[in-house]
Amino acid sequence: MDWRQLRHSTLSRPDALAVGLERLILSGELAPGSRVPPERELAESLGVSRGSVREALRALASRGLVARRPGSGTVVLDPGATPRGDVLASGLDATGELLQVMEVRACIEPSVTARAARRATPSDIVQLHALLDAMRREPTRQEFTDLDRTFHRAIAQYTRNPLLLRLLDRVYEIGEPGRRKTSLSAARRRATIEEHQAILRAIEARDPEAARAASEAHLDSVLHRIEEQRKKSSAGDVENAGPAPSLG
Repeated sequence: MDWRQLRHSTLSRPDALAVGLERLILSGELAPGSRVPPERELAESLGVSRGSVREALRALASRGLVARRPGSGTVVLDPGATPRGDVLASGLDATGELLQVMEVRACIEPSVTARAARRATPSDIVQLHALLDAMRREPTRQEFTDLDRTFHRAIAQYTRNPLLLRLLDRVYEIGEPGRRKTSLSAARRRATIEEHQAILRAIEARDPEAARAASEAHLDSVLHRIEEQRKKSSAGDVENAGPAPSLG
């Protein structure tokens, strides 16, 4: 892994490292059980002090994202891990269609977003800004899709309720086959960023009801596009139907 991607020009070094590592964990690039390089090695790779690395890892440990174990180093934890999480999520239908997945998200995510508005820390908000900034930098289609999912997953993480995160992870997994087939036009990218910005603005303002409304508007927008696509397909308008719309 190229650890240089953790550099960030507008944050203090410890905050930049913490934000970058958190993004890798939430996106799954650093999987649960993975080991973070030793402090000295990571500091040398990034050209920063060991103190900056140590402070960043301490911040991640306090958030339950890594465990620092004497003699075995720093290990990535599963932010959604909970003894009962798999039991709750196992009731979901793994064969659910795209529309069904989005309807489940529409039932759950607005309340999750409202809770995040109450509980998100300043560091959490910095991370959401960093994710949104990355979405604006014209990433590839796959990178944009990964950033989109990470943005929503981060919001669930910031409720401080691992059961909610585990449940939404299961919903995202069910929708993943459909997500891989979705279209992602420039207009859709712009709309996604604007809708995410509205969600972030409400979370940053500590306004749960505005956060709920922004999340509802975002998911309703995606649902509307999916329903329109299904109508075109069922009407036999194959030429105009095109690929499925983005999950958002």
